[in-house]
Amino acid sequence: MRLSTALIHDSGINGLTRNQYSLYKYQNQMATGRRVVTPADDPVAAAQALATEQKQHVNDQFLDNQGNATAQLKELESLMAEVGKTLIDLKARWVEAGNGGYTEHQFQDLLVDVRAKFQHLLGIANNADAHGQYRFAGFQAGTQPFVTLPDGSVQYQGDEGERRLQVEASRFMTVNFSGRAFFEAIPQGNGTFVANPGASNAGTGVIENGSLAGGAGAFDGQTHTITFPTPSTYQVDGGPARTYADGAIITDIPGVEISIRGVPAAGDTFTVSPSQEESIFDTLDRFMAVLANGDSASPDFRNDMLRVGASIDQAILHASDSRAVVGTRMADLEALTFIDQDLQVQYKEQVSNLIDADYNALASEVSKNLLQLQAAQQTYVKITGLSLFNM
Repeated sequence: MRLSTALIHDSGINGLTRNQYSLYKYQNQMATGRRVVTPADDPVAAAQALATEQKQHVNDQFLDNQGNATAQLKELESLMAEVGKTLIDLKARWVEAGNGGYTEHQFQDLLVDVRAKFQHLLGIANNADAHGQYRFAGFQAGTQPFVTLPDGSVQYQGDEGERRLQVEASRFMTVNFSGRAFFEAIPQGNGTFVANPGASNAGTGVIENGSLAGGAGAFDGQTHTITFPTPSTYQVDGGPARTYADGAIITDIPGVEISIRGVPAAGDTFTVSPSQEESIFDTLDRFMAVLANGDSASPDFRNDMLRVGASIDQAILHASDSRAVVGTRMADLEALTFIDQDLQVQYKEQVSNLIDADYNALASEVSKNLLQLQAAQQTYVKITGLSLFNM
């Protein structure tokens, strides 16, 4: 076989190029720290790494959403805690107002304090975040949820929408409470029924808030009327006359134990009806109206104060329950975040195993390829230096 000078040169150059490329490849892997720099280095590993990185990016977004949801819920829980604290303070004012020895001036002082707390609660209800989004407006986050009407009453302008963030592939977390749900959906009375005196009562009878008898489901949910044909007898829903005793428990209403104190007049009536929802602001409006009256000796004052006290108790319980709901959501998010952070570590480890370089093995390959390149270069120089005159 004939070997031309050009063929010998080309063969040597090709060998040098292959050795240089191989050395460059390993040096590049060592510089980048990656075994798979391009998909051509290992197509299967590159495809698997890409799929794992996509999962990692999705998981990153879930972690971001979880952090965002947690921050919003922490702020919401803080506002709810402040509402609960304010309501407890208002209950203390209610206890003070029950002091039969208070003067009109002292009632006015209480009224000023209750009015200030009313405005404080209204401010919380209209709280907005750093972006100007109202927290208690439902989906109407750009609209102030509570407005004061010309007659002094407070009206809700938001909706009952629940703003949610996706925190897992199939899991959404609610990050708000609507003003309707938190400030308005509060049952009157003891939470099941509410007792009220008749508007035209002439006696001094005061009906207590009452309690459930025979379990929470025993009350039939109907409105019942207690009528006094005479000051010493009463009837329930037109039934048989019973002898009235001041403070004695009346058990004629299914599932209800209730008492009346004082001396009702003939024709006086009292009703026991299912609890209706009332807003915190309506309750405080009634409280302020009672304080403005200030006649602690009148049966109207005592009846109204009992209803107000029961409503404040329900508002405190409702705020506590709502806060517990938010706390449960935060606990769920904490558990999800822990799981996803662990997944993130696993994804990074999987990607690393697929594409990262083994520095010990690379160092060996670089040394080997450098030695091969040097040997090829020396061989090429010697061969290209040969001729018919120096063989």
